[in-house]
Amino acid sequence: MSRIHFVVKETEKVRYQAQAGREGKSLGQWLREAADEKLATARPRKFTLEELREFNAACDARRSDAPEPDWPEVKRMIGESRLSGIEPA
Repeated sequence: MSRIHFVVKETEKVRYQAQAGREGKSLGQWLREAADEKLATARPRKFTLEELREFNAACDARRSDAPEPDWPEVKRMIGESRLSGIEPA
């Protein structure tokens, strides 16, 4: 087991201890549980299979049937875009 040390104002420590006491917990237990709750809500939510199907259907609905430009045309557009951002000397 390892320890974590952090600095808080005395008034905050008193508030934390009081709340832990009201919940019948030690300050350490109360802080560990608070940290665990924070981590649980910070994790990315996993999509359900139905949500994934809905997302894919929405993407398919927005898809264009227009052909993509050939690579030489894409390179030309990229080059023009780069040059348009350069100010003349």
